[in-house]
Amino acid sequence: MTTVSEKEVQALYAKLQKDAEASGYHLNPDREFVLALVEGLLLNKERYGYMLCPCRMGEGVREKDRDIICPCDYRDADLDEYGQCY
Repeated sequence: MTTVSEKEVQALYAKLQKDAEASGYHLNPDREFVLALVEGLLLNKERYGYMLCPCRMGEGVREKDRDIICPCDYRDADLDEYGQCY
């Protein structure tokens, strides 16, 4: 069973928030929601070796999943259409 620590989740959350802000993006203000997604990213990194977007189904093969490695290719289109990605 794969697990990630709270410390790992918090560290990645802080990094993602800093990176997002530096790029003109903002994380969802629902911190608990974002922390669950961050945990999913870390679990997928353990499983597959890369941060597969936890809101999309992947194949577990990097070349086939390249478009859904976070930040995925669909982020900007989702932002344009919905004002947010997942």
